[in-house]
Amino acid sequence: MFKLIKLSNYRTHVETALHLKDITLIIGSNNSGKSNLLNGLHYFSTLVSAAFPESGKSKELRKGNYFRHKHSLSSSDVPLCFYCEWEKGHIKITYELRLYCMEQSSPDQIGCKEKIVIHRDSVPKIFLHGYEEASREMLLRTKLKNENLSPDEISITNTFFRSLSFLYYYHFQPSFLKGSASPLIRGNIIEKKNYSEEFARSGKFPNISAELGREGANFLELVRFIKEKDEIGYGKFLGYLKRFVKSFNGIIIDRNITKWQFDMGGNSFPYFESGDVSDGLVKAGAVALLCAMRNPPAIIMIEEIENGINQKNVSEFLSWLEGVSEGGKNTQFILTTHSPSVIREFSGRLDSVYNLHLRAKDYRTTVTNLNDAIKPLVNMGRIKEEDIAERDGKEIVQVSPYELTELFYDGILGEI
Repeated sequence: MFKLIKLSNYRTHVETALHLKDITLIIGSNNSGKSNLLNGLHYFSTLVSAAFPESGKSKELRKGNYFRHKHSLSSSDVPLCFYCEWEKGHIKITYELRLYCMEQSSPDQIGCKEKIVIHRDSVPKIFLHGYEEASREMLLRTKLKNENLSPDEISITNTFFRSLSFLYYYHFQPSFLKGSASPLIRGNIIEKKNYSEEFARSGKFPNISAELGREGANFLELVRFIKEKDEIGYGKFLGYLKRFVKSFNGIIIDRNITKWQFDMGGNSFPYFESGDVSDGLVKAGAVALLCAMRNPPAIIMIEEIENGINQKNVSEFLSWLEGVSEGGKNTQFILTTHSPSVIREFSGRLDSVYNLHLRAKDYRTTVTNLNDAIKPLVNMGRIKEEDIAERDGKEIVQVSPYELTELFYDGILGEI
């Protein structure tokens, strides 16, 4: 799992570091940098994905990969950087990617430097690309194939790069989830796919996390697919939603249209088109679909997780993610929220919460771990000393959900 991620010089994130848990929560006011953070992680993940050795995609960096993402007030010689620490079993991997302008007189020349360190025994193995000789291509993964690595090290580095290549970012919108809006490319509507027909031709299951789309535009088509072709996945999907809305009975495919059926008691089982069900239910359906995947990605990022979700269902919602994560072994989640209903669910794990704030004077996002920031409130009398306990060698503040909500409404959390 990923233990640490850092962004440097990416938009408002001049120097941002997060220690990731199985579920990490990001809070902060509007325009504090939450979306920039998720965009940044997805951006670097996309670059790493394109550098897959067997991929036919170009591994060359272009100016579009650089200038529009660089912090607007930074000097021209400061690189755009991503760094992470990842562990599996007894092996730890650190990886760094630095993008920079190779020549000030020629801004199209964007170079990269890559560094990976494999920590296994007492002596770490270090591999570099772009340091001794300038390069415009991301080739470290390709070069590793020619290095003297053990079978275990080859396997673990492949697993690491696959994990880093599949970080997905969602900002679900009801109009897309219900099929009333469609994404555009160059002003043209993207044609909907029939995943069942594609499966019949190829025999391959669709990559749900990729096909779903950031706003959820292909949600209904993917639900239809698992209903028709994936009995196990559909069973999981159905189980999640029945816990969310007890009257939900299942999905009906009526003349190629995905409809929602409910048990209204007795012999009444009406079904409705997606436009007639609640925004919260279709959003819960999108998250349930992600949780029901056969091969979930390493990190799933969901923005404004609470939108459309009833306060009473927030705890249930988060329990799905915890079950899928299994302590970060399968998937890690990064969530953003403005809601005290979500924040209060983290009252016993404040070290999993980060507060973001945008400093206007230098247009940079500052990041504060909520557990570390809230400890001084003991001296102010807002938190009792007995609310601090030791866990894994670290002092963890454990306030009640009520106390945390009170701090939110008093404006104290926003000032940290």
